[in-house]
Amino acid sequence: MRFKIDENLEMVAAAMAEPKAPATVAVELCARMMDAGMLKDDYANYGVNLMRATGPQYVSDVHAVLADYLGIGMAIPSDVFRAFCRLMVMGDGNCPYCGGELEEMTPEGHELNDGTYLTPNSYIVDKYVYHCPICGETIKLDYEL
Repeated sequence: MRFKIDENLEMVAAAMAEPKAPATVAVELCARMMDAGMLKDDYANYGVNLMRATGPQYVSDVHAVLADYLGIGMAIPSDVFRAFCRLMVMGDGNCPYCGGELEEMTPEGHELNDGTYLTPNSYIVDKYVYHCPICGETIKLDYEL
């Protein structure tokens, strides 16, 4: 599991005492929340806001985990804490919306009329279609994953 790399995560990463890359913070901070028992690696949490994924928590507990990870003491700016609360939980898969694993469906394409009596027509793939079973999104790509 990890957090989605967006402007909220970049704000949290910029507030660290020793700044790290947002991609690193996305994985490490999520692991820190799981180690504290506030977040569970569950498919139901993929693509969901952090506060909804953690459920009811004491603000002091969440604040302590965040302050410890950021290394800035107990004074966390309100805009950084707000951005932390808006982080999106993602899985490690290839779905861009929730991080789930995409399943391949029948590709979209068309037939060429190049067949004869003995050979069938050729089939050209236009779009590869993938479906995410977790969030229900259907994604069409020009290339195969």
